[in-house]
Amino acid sequence: DGSEKEVKRVHDGRLSADIAALNTFTISGLLRAHAVRGDYESALRVLAAMEGDVAMTMGGKPTRSWSGKGDPLNMLPDTRAYNIALAAAANRGTKDGLDAAISIFESMPNPSLSNPPLGKPAKNLVTFNTMINAYARFGHYEDALGVFKTLKESKLQPDRVTYTALIKTSIKSGNIEKALDILDDMKWASIKPDIVSYNTIIEALCNANRLFEAKDLINEMETAGLSPDSMTYGLLMKGLLRANKPGPCLTFFESACSDARTVALTENVQLYTTAISAAAALGDHERALDLVARMNQAGVRPNKKTLTALMGACISGRKYEAAAEIFSKIKNPDGHAISVGLQALCMSGNFDSAVELITDQRSGQKTLSGKQVMSGFNSLLQSALESGEYDIAREALTSLLQAGYIPSKFTFQAMAEGLNLHRDMPRTAALLKARQRSLPSEGTFDFLLFVLDSLEARKLTVNTEFYSSILVLGAELGGLEMRISSFLTRSRKNSNQKEVKVSLEPTDVAESRLILWEELYKNYSTLKEDLSNGAQLPSIRVSASKQFGRVLAAENAVSYRGRVAAGSRRR
Repeated sequence: DGSEKEVKRVHDGRLSADIAALNTFTISGLLRAHAVRGDYESALRVLAAMEGDVAMTMGGKPTRSWSGKGDPLNMLPDTRAYNIALAAAANRGTKDGLDAAISIFESMPNPSLSNPPLGKPAKNLVTFNTMINAYARFGHYEDALGVFKTLKESKLQPDRVTYTALIKTSIKSGNIEKALDILDDMKWASIKPDIVSYNTIIEALCNANRLFEAKDLINEMETAGLSPDSMTYGLLMKGLLRANKPGPCLTFFESACSDARTVALTENVQLYTTAISAAAALGDHERALDLVARMNQAGVRPNKKTLTALMGACISGRKYEAAAEIFSKIKNPDGHAISVGLQALCMSGNFDSAVELITDQRSGQKTLSGKQVMSGFNSLLQSALESGEYDIAREALTSLLQAGYIPSKFTFQAMAEGLNLHRDMPRTAALLKARQRSLPSEGTFDFLLFVLDSLEARKLTVNTEFYSSILVLGAELGGLEMRISSFLTRSRKNSNQKEVKVSLEPTDVAESRLILWEELYKNYSTLKEDLSNGAQLPSIRVSASKQFGRVLAAENAVSYRGRVAAGSRRR
């Protein structure tokens, strides 16, 4: 590695190092090995060792001179050696790597129009192209343009690689228009753009949702006699899908499949996966299954992303059991596959497997991101509540809180939708009667109070709309549910206190036991006396929201001072 570290001269007792074989050619191979490893520091030490520079220290290791070793007439580094070290530093992709690349580039003299320079070898076209590509990684367009101008001022002429590197730099800096101008300059210079040049700009246009321009560029390619490749089709298909145009995405794919000139290009897993994702977006699971069958006939093996897209298609088509079965066939699923698979398990009613899967994420098998775990919990909560599986929902919420997650607005929304809760009181008597005919099942109000108890145990706030929905349900049910809801209202209004006393009579009790909401609901007839003796109820912490008028309206609906008409169902 060019350092002072001693190395073995004999390996395994058989292979002996031949120092005489050390020359520019063999050292170039060594430099390439360091470059493949991304070790530009060792590459720079090797260059310094070839030049006999012992004053250089790189990565905390001083250089050891190789002068007097190897072929004495063929030991100085040439332009190729410098280019390899330059590429090693440039490809590192770090600020230190870029600085090292700039240092190497600036240390080399520019090509001379007359006599060749003495000392270090001069830059060649590969040197310039490598440096432009280095700036392209960081989007430093002005610096890349400066290198390009220096190149044009020399005896060298830019080639296709030069222009393509400059196009990449323009796009990385966010200037697609400049990239298109460079493409035109390239053609004016009688340099024919290749598939890489076109695909680089097509990808940028698709990412910017400029799909018509991307399609025009593909037509331009074909007019110039350059056939699009599978990457070209993949870029446009993904762009259409990202722009929420799954229909045109599938049409584009099928047109390529039906054309004898392009059918071979479509026979790859990426294009089929994108087409299946488009079918999923359309909710057409039958078409997705047909695409998988065609894949198999074409000898294209579905991968993890393909099966994940197929799961999404089955879910869109309400074929939840089929989606769950597909998930069971995915080996070593990634985060996205697990997230979709969890949704399939929940919707197919396979809650035990869903709970086991989400629990694995908490016990150390970290495949899902925090956002994906939250989404999984939300799916589990909503599906369990829709199926009336309140025990599963309780377990899911408890696990969520124990794992340190804080319920988001999507969590509250999932629970509200799973229970079919209403955020506002009905405006007419007819609407009230309609709601009363479809009141939630037994266990709904218990679960809602369990949620409030669980949140208060961690001093967390409840979503404004979710809190309003609980009160609206209490008003619609009437009876004991409405009485409990009125206690919730009083507790919310006194939420600045650590604990809230709701006594039926004045009392001097200094400290009494805390009655949880669900406990009060289930044992109201016996705990009613405790309330009279100063028992305390938990606080209700409602998050701040612009929708607070909805809260006041819901609280007024359960107030015994001006109650609206409500049902009379009692426990």
